[in-house]
This record gives sequence, structure tokens and C-alpha cells, in this order.
Amino acid sequence: MNKNIILDLLFKDVDKNKREYSEEDIALLNNIQDTVKEMEVARALFNAVSDPKLIELAIHAEDAARTRYDYLISIAKSKDLRKID
Repeated sequence: MNKNIILDLLFKDVDKNKREYSEEDIALLNNIQDTVKEMEVARALFNAVSDPKLIELAIHAEDAARTRYDYLISIAKSKDLRKID
């Protein structure tokens, strides 16, 4: 078999695995990343404070971020989106 034919076949397989993302899909994936950061910030706040009101605030902030994350992930799964490299 010719080397060029083999290379063409290999590159066609690579191109099949690549996916074009719309601006909406990229925005969704970026929102997921931002939400993960929000959860991390809320967890850090929870670990850093001792005032009961601030602890409660951190818990609610993490819960809200977790709910948002779950929602965004469900949308991403329905669109069969994957992490952007």
C-alpha cells in the first residue's frame, strides 16, 4: 500500500474525532469552568471563616454553584459536548 494512502486514512480518522463547537457550546463549557471555580471559592471561604453567618453564606454559595453545575452538565451531556483541550 502506498504511504500517502495510509497517511490519508490516518488523518481522516483524526479529523472524525475533532469536533467543531458553536459559540453557544463554547460559552456553555466556559460557564461550567466558571461554576467549578465558584464552588472552589465557596469551599475555600467555608474553610477560612469561623463566623456562623459566614459559614452559612459559604454553604449556600456552594449549594447554588453545585445546582448550577449540575444543570449545566446536564445540558452539555444532552449536546454530547466534551472538554475543550
